[in-house]
Amino acid sequence: MQRATRLLVIPSISLLVVTVNVIFLLCEVDTAKAFVTPRSTVVVAPSPSFALKVLRSPVQEEIASFNNNRPVVATDANNNSSLDGQTKSSFQLLQESINTNNKKQTFPLLEGLYEKMGTVQDERIIFPEYQAGDVPRIFSSLRYHKSEETGRISAQHATGSVLGAASLVAGTMVGAGVLALPAATAPVGFLPSTAAMGVGWMYMTMSGLLIAELSINRLGQSGKPGKGMLDMYEDSLGPRWSKIGSLAYFGLHYCLLVAYIAQGGANLNALMGMDGWNLPSGVPQASFAGLCALGLFQAPPSVVEKVNNIFVLALSCAFVGILGLGAQTANFASLIDPANQHPEHTLDAFPIIFLSLVYHNIVPTVVNQLEGDRDKITKAIIGGTTIPTLMFLAWNAVVLGNMDPSVTNSIDPVALLQASSGSGNEILSTLVSTFSSLALVTSLIGFVYGLLDGWTDVFKLPTEGPGYEKWKTPLFGLVFLPPLALSLTDPDIFYKALDVGGAFGVSTLFLVLPPIMVWKQRYGEDQQPLMTKPMVPFGKLPLGSMWKAAGTLIVEQGAEKLGVFDWFQHQFLS
Repeated sequence: MQRATRLLVIPSISLLVVTVNVIFLLCEVDTAKAFVTPRSTVVVAPSPSFALKVLRSPVQEEIASFNNNRPVVATDANNNSSLDGQTKSSFQLLQESINTNNKKQTFPLLEGLYEKMGTVQDERIIFPEYQAGDVPRIFSSLRYHKSEETGRISAQHATGSVLGAASLVAGTMVGAGVLALPAATAPVGFLPSTAAMGVGWMYMTMSGLLIAELSINRLGQSGKPGKGMLDMYEDSLGPRWSKIGSLAYFGLHYCLLVAYIAQGGANLNALMGMDGWNLPSGVPQASFAGLCALGLFQAPPSVVEKVNNIFVLALSCAFVGILGLGAQTANFASLIDPANQHPEHTLDAFPIIFLSLVYHNIVPTVVNQLEGDRDKITKAIIGGTTIPTLMFLAWNAVVLGNMDPSVTNSIDPVALLQASSGSGNEILSTLVSTFSSLALVTSLIGFVYGLLDGWTDVFKLPTEGPGYEKWKTPLFGLVFLPPLALSLTDPDIFYKALDVGGAFGVSTLFLVLPPIMVWKQRYGEDQQPLMTKPMVPFGKLPLGSMWKAAGTLIVEQGAEKLGVFDWFQHQFLS
């Protein structure tokens, strides 16, 4: 009955939002004016160049520049002008050009809709050569090399590669979120969840391109590379509204650390056989958090990076092995059976889907690595997000294909896959355990560093040197102790924490705030100068679609977790 309630309420809300937006757009277009007012009407203004500025085409620009310094144009009610012969001839030529061009415009309403999608004028572009592609990058990265023969130091261009940047994006996406993905998509079915993954990929890729656009424009305006997400929130939204972004940033990081510590403790407990030790509850989680904190505290960042690279390589090998062995026992016929498809549950899967596709915190780094080259950045983001998404679909197919659809709502599919391998395939069981543990550790490392950077920004602390060492212990305590305490409150908090992080943290940080910031930057009243034109096409349409879809998800998930649907069912449907 609760599901029926949601099926009634959510489409009603969505239909209302769509209807209001269509009415608003049509009202903005002013249909009466579009159909009644002649498009060739001349606007009365002090000079020809200003009067016809809105109606000029590239050919008319040349004519207008010729008349730019001519005398003032005066027009009466009949649209007659009092110009001398030469100026009148030029002005008439301009009018004829406009009238000829307007005869070809047979869909004024569609043109009005196109205009309302929003455009960025060429005059706002700071560096036209960059926009045209004549100069592909904004700056050049240098690498200094000392010759062993002469001892002289030379500077060399150290450009980043698209492959390297795409690998960084892909490596960031492949994290512990993939462990919860089958549990989220199992009640939905493989086919609807695949479609949902496609929608999620589209939105999260567009969001990454919007963040890249913000980074490029900020780089062109300030001339300083290295702006992070929190800096962009403050620059674009101001101190007051940027606090929403900061709150979502820290909330997401802590939600994920809660999940990672809880599941990491469970994995450590299974690995060490702690169940027979008669230890107090919470010891495995505390041990896992303590080991991770001690390792990251003592090891230099260079060592952590090398160890993390080894873990990522081992994780990739385990993933390939899982797909190869799991595909041999998967029931793919059951996977696509119409009886096992439940699209009415799709909305519940989106928080975990969005969480699994997160990579956005490294987009400013990608922009800096590729020196602001817009084409390379676009290829790196699209390519770097496509490969992990295909991997997730394959992972989903193997996991769901190896389970009985009748137990999808009661058992974790990953745990079921691991348990089922015990009857005849110990290798698969070991690979699943290895993949799970490595995914947790590699993801935890990145989010720990993200929290450390965030708190050093908040407290205005140095990021290295004696000043940082002085505050290093309190910072690590601030990072690890709160999520450890929360992970001890519920043994099943792993999925719950990821679900909350995806529904509220990811949706706010990467699907609500970026389109709002880009909207303000492109179409704000201040008309601020820009480095690049939109990197996501169709103007305002994708921007509005992103934040409204994410807003609907936030409202729906919030209502469900607060019990609004249960209350509605009790009050009106029982």
